[in-house]
Amino acid sequence: MDIFGKALLGYYNGQTDIPLKVLRDDGWTDEHSPGLYFQDAPFEFEVPALRRISGPTLDVGCGAGRHLRWLAAEGHEAVGLDSSEGAVAVCRAQGLTGVNAVDVLSDPLPELPLRPAQITLFGNNVGIGGTFDGSVTLLRILHGICGAGGQLLLTGLNVKGTENPTHVAYQERNLAAGRRRGELKLRLSYEGETGPEFGWFHPEPHELEELAALSGWGVEHLEHQGRFFWASLRAR
Repeated sequence: MDIFGKALLGYYNGQTDIPLKVLRDDGWTDEHSPGLYFQDAPFEFEVPALRRISGPTLDVGCGAGRHLRWLAAEGHEAVGLDSSEGAVAVCRAQGLTGVNAVDVLSDPLPELPLRPAQITLFGNNVGIGGTFDGSVTLLRILHGICGAGGQLLLTGLNVKGTENPTHVAYQERNLAAGRRRGELKLRLSYEGETGPEFGWFHPEPHELEELAALSGWGVEHLEHQGRFFWASLRAR
């Protein structure tokens, strides 16, 4: 059930007033416009990371293609992968032809038309792994794509920085149960339809060193931008 893709397609086709809802397993709900994934300009905290790109790029979890559009405008050769068929359809409708529907954690990887010099995981997409261990697996897979010397650029949200008592209590329950602070259980809902539960992991900045050490990467640079951060990892 591709709720995310349905929301992107709905927005692209003119249904701009319908929110995408994120439902956490403790009852907390967030809702935002799918237009968030169509913005033309990068978010401010992403800009320093994007400026480090040189050479062919693979965007993992490319969504509606907002980073692919930016990379193309800057003259970079880039292709994308996303597990959402709807997201891929939206990308292709915008002329972004180098995009494939692939779950990098479980599907065979397609033959790419380029050898990426770097891989991007923007939009907190290191969380695709679902848990700390799953994110280790994700980074190992990406290491195999990029090879020694390749660069991985990612953005994240420092969940420990919240003062919201509901979020703090959720994190404390995670820690008490032996889980990582940023491991979440979520569902997506759009137009009255709710998808299955899935895991999402927001690593704390210091956990990037652990993730990198276990997956063949080294943290080259890490920079905080308010509650967000970005990092450059180098494949060993």
